Amino acid sequence: MLGWTLLLGCPAPTPPAPTEEPVDTGLPTAPPAETVDVEVTLDGEPVDGAWVGVGGGTHAHTGPDGHAILPLGGGIRLIASHPEARTLSTRAAGATARIDLVRFDRTDNEAYVFQDPGIPGEAGTTAQCGHCHGSMVVDWAGSPHRDAASNPVVHDVFAGTSQLHDEASCTAASGAWLEGVGPGTGAPASRCYLGSGVLPDLDPTCAPPCDTTASDTGGCADCHAPGIDGPLGGRSLLEATGLAFTEGVHCDVCHKSERVDLTAPPGVAGALGILRPSEEPTITGVDWQPLTFGPLPDVPNPRMGAVPRDHFRTAELCAACHELTQGARIPGQALDGARWPDGLPVLSTYSEWSEGPYAPQSPCQSCHMPPETRFRNAADLDADAVLIDAATGWPRAPGATRRHLWDGPRGDGPLLGLAAALDLDTSVVDDVLTVEVTTTNVGAGHALPTGEPMRAVLLVVEARCDGTPLVPTGGDVVPAFGGALDARTAAEGWSTWPGARVGDRIRVVEVGGPRDYPGPLQFGDGGFPVGAKGLSVETYVGGSTVTAVDGDTVTLDVPLPAGDLAWRVDGEGLPEDGEPSRAWAGAPGFAFARVLADADGARQVQHHRAVDIVSDNRLPPLASFTTTHTFASTCPDPTVTARLMHRPYPVEEARLRRWDGRDRLMVEGSR
Repeated sequence: MLGWTLLLGCPAPTPPAPTEEPVDTGLPTAPPAETVDVEVTLDGEPVDGAWVGVGGGTHAHTGPDGHAILPLGGGIRLIASHPEARTLSTRAAGATARIDLVRFDRTDNEAYVFQDPGIPGEAGTTAQCGHCHGSMVVDWAGSPHRDAASNPVVHDVFAGTSQLHDEASCTAASGAWLEGVGPGTGAPASRCYLGSGVLPDLDPTCAPPCDTTASDTGGCADCHAPGIDGPLGGRSLLEATGLAFTEGVHCDVCHKSERVDLTAPPGVAGALGILRPSEEPTITGVDWQPLTFGPLPDVPNPRMGAVPRDHFRTAELCAACHELTQGARIPGQALDGARWPDGLPVLSTYSEWSEGPYAPQSPCQSCHMPPETRFRNAADLDADAVLIDAATGWPRAPGATRRHLWDGPRGDGPLLGLAAALDLDTSVVDDVLTVEVTTTNVGAGHALPTGEPMRAVLLVVEARCDGTPLVPTGGDVVPAFGGALDARTAAEGWSTWPGARVGDRIRVVEVGGPRDYPGPLQFGDGGFPVGAKGLSVETYVGGSTVTAVDGDTVTLDVPLPAGDLAWRVDGEGLPEDGEPSRAWAGAPGFAFARVLADADGARQVQHHRAVDIVSDNRLPPLASFTTTHTFASTCPDPTVTARLMHRPYPVEEARLRRWDGRDRLMVEGSR
């Protein structure tokens, strides 16, 4: 299964770090007509273990005397690199050569201004990354990383706003139209303050707008806007203006990552160890001597000031932002210490991967940064290029250069469609159609879904005879986190539904005992008993359609059956790819999500409000879950269709704030 999945879309990561023995890359090089004795010094002293290589050819490491012997063809560039110095090169001019490396200053420079990535598709100047790395900038520009600081949903959650409401609709939604700070501008702007937000929630003494007065900014900008110039960590997301806002997580931020420390707070607050250059320049056109960190040891371009770092080949680099365990964030609240002794794992993509079958051989980069197949190096040399130069580099082995796409649930690439599989088994006995649907995480190296806890994956099942939908009679249903516009118990009665509209559906379920499932981390490793895993068995009983509304009282097309719980929803039939999210609770199907709860018991809350994870039935890598559904069949050979949809936000929250919440089709199965 592992090899099959990798062939689908997740090839092996970049080649392993160089060994002590010379390696033949398989690229065209000059015949080894002679050898060259290369001496490498570090701050004037012979250095042991320095990487020494021939551009586009073989390499070795220096011994204790600082020397290495390399086979050499005439006129080929020699390169030396060391983790504490910028990579340098020289032209071979005889039987010996010397490269003098110099340690770089390890003082982070707050006066440094992050470099402009450039305009996608335009070469620009050497002050822009796209001047040389054109295809990488085009890839990055279409990725979620670029939008990390400007995403309106992020700003809404941060400030407790809705950017998509105007004054009239804001007031109608019980929001407050006030003057605050406009995202990306730093200037006063009228905004709709509606719903919860990091700034008002973490500072209870602040009355919205809290844009400039809140004392706790939640650490959001440390990952979402890491390119704010000046001090690192603890900045407000509203401080992101200019490139820090429009370019989000861009080239110069990631490639200033000198180290990764997963014991420190996420992002540039500590886990992502940013080091900005502080030495006076020796080249023209820059304010500081360039300093860049990356995965390759043979990049001697002086405009880069490149230094090799192994963490660019590992999942730890991604974990610096995609892993967050926290305590209770709202003042005066606390976690259940017995349930969460080490904190609440609200973002755990790295942990899910590291405990799964793909670690460590296939890190995040294997899938989310696929190999570059169009060009032979990061400077877009084509397949026929033979140029070997310190500025443009040289052709590399396939897979050594990787695309900067970061495809995922917000991208247009293939990964969402490769993540899961559906298997259907059907039978008809005495006019009862029984359908078993097995959902399997076949392609993701982490839980499905992962990342932002507001996400969910919905399974919806429908059966038809000659095109006519069959009536469900029982079986598993989509739980409440699949979307419910309202919920009422049998004791509350089902004749009144405030806010109901004609066409809404009322679905009734019976609630049974606790449900077991193969969730990630504590929800699957035996850390929690079944009764503490937060899901109950819910079985379909029946449903009706609202045909008339008089105040809060509704008229239904058929009487509702007896049951334990009823949901008002608007999802009917099958969800379509890309359509606005609808409420599917109670429909034949299921759903998978990490469900956070706040101190008041509200569920699917933003993670800054969370004090508990009430359930987490997301599918770990290669895990399966089978659900059963029954229908009254009117033909011997009905057609069954199941669709698995990825949902970005809870439908109720998306509608409140007018977010563009749309369900995306992952996979469809039919029988």
